[in-house]
Amino acid sequence: MKKTFVWLLALTMLLLCTAGALASDPVTITVWSDNAHEKELRNKQIEEFNETIGKENGVFVEYTVYGDNYSDSIKIAARTDEAPDMFRADTKWMQDFVDAGYVIPLSQFEGSDALVAKYDGLLAKQYHIFNGEVYTLPYNLTTYKFVVNVDLFKAAGLEVPYDGWTWAQVREYAKKITEVSAGKAYGFGLSLKSAWTLSSYITMPAGCNIGHYGYDWNGAKFNFAALSPIIEEVYGMAQVDGSVFPGFEGLDGDGVRAQFSEGRIGIMGAASFDAAVYNEQFPAKCEWAVVPEPSLSEEGYPYKEFVQPTQLLVMGKKALEHPKEALLVFEYFYSDACAAQMYEQGLYVPIRQEAIDMATKQPEAKGFAEFANIEQKFVMSAMPDTLISLEGPAYREVIVNLLAGQAGSDIKGALEDCDARYNKGLEALTEEQLNLFKLPEGTQVERAK
Repeated sequence: MKKTFVWLLALTMLLLCTAGALASDPVTITVWSDNAHEKELRNKQIEEFNETIGKENGVFVEYTVYGDNYSDSIKIAARTDEAPDMFRADTKWMQDFVDAGYVIPLSQFEGSDALVAKYDGLLAKQYHIFNGEVYTLPYNLTTYKFVVNVDLFKAAGLEVPYDGWTWAQVREYAKKITEVSAGKAYGFGLSLKSAWTLSSYITMPAGCNIGHYGYDWNGAKFNFAALSPIIEEVYGMAQVDGSVFPGFEGLDGDGVRAQFSEGRIGIMGAASFDAAVYNEQFPAKCEWAVVPEPSLSEEGYPYKEFVQPTQLLVMGKKALEHPKEALLVFEYFYSDACAAQMYEQGLYVPIRQEAIDMATKQPEAKGFAEFANIEQKFVMSAMPDTLISLEGPAYREVIVNLLAGQAGSDIKGALEDCDARYNKGLEALTEEQLNLFKLPEGTQVERAK
């Protein structure tokens, strides 16, 4: 009898200890990403969370960074119900994930309203808003400026346009730099082999001048012809003045940036990711500076500067098993404090100015702070070019052929023909599909006076 009592007492104590241990075990929130470049700092931030906020609230973050196989991994995991609580969002498959129910709108997490409100005016359809619901939030930006070779500007007797300039001046300066360089350098850099450079360096930045970058969201029509004044200036440099670095027809993106780095190009379009290019990938052998995107007139830009958002995380179905804890982690990843640290190390241009203002030091990487200096920003929306059936060449091919001198000199006529073909493709879309690409109510593209 006594042995039985002792055995029962021991069993009871064991069960009590086990229950106590289970009660104190933290809720593990799993997070997947493929942002390898920020891994070192992000791991430090997560470690701090786990030791402070997480420990106080019974939450532990398990963070995994994938390589090139990330997209396949998350798709397989989602289909087999093995996806993590939250994961890095990608616009390439977000609509499919939304339709399949693999991701959950933030509205289903109690208390998320305050976080979403912080991004008022910064949310775009088909980037953050799908089927009328907010699924993810913008985190950082790709911004657009120009870079110039200060040494070549000085040699040509030109003032560096730190306070702004026009596209007409770009052409004028490029011609002058080419003339005084006597074949050792050229005024403007262009890459037609890498068509993405046309988007990143010409069409998307043009939004501050024309109010869109090829698709008029409010008018629900393509309007590439609005780019004509800018394309005409670039065409003039390439085909009339001879002030573009030779061989631009077959030069790729890395090639033209390497030539700028070597000091052989005076003026180049650039994006915020180019700060790392000229500091690390192709360390510049010349004195260079980041300057504003050119305007079409002396009055400056009529519209806000266009910026492209990058999303950080989205909530998966698993997060609904512990919504309170999941939201706590989500909020931490999106905190201004964490974003400020990313900015300080030159890893990201945060979308929220509050995060930049919170930074205790400016990033050391040359040019990075200038790329982050956007007085008035418009988070560009997507355009429905991927939904239509298009007859004939796509808009970037049209621009490539024009600048290469293979499609005549009627820039506006060629782009108007492009518009006609694209808008014909729109006719097959439903009103519901077109509405997906309207700007969110209250969005202002016009620059505040």
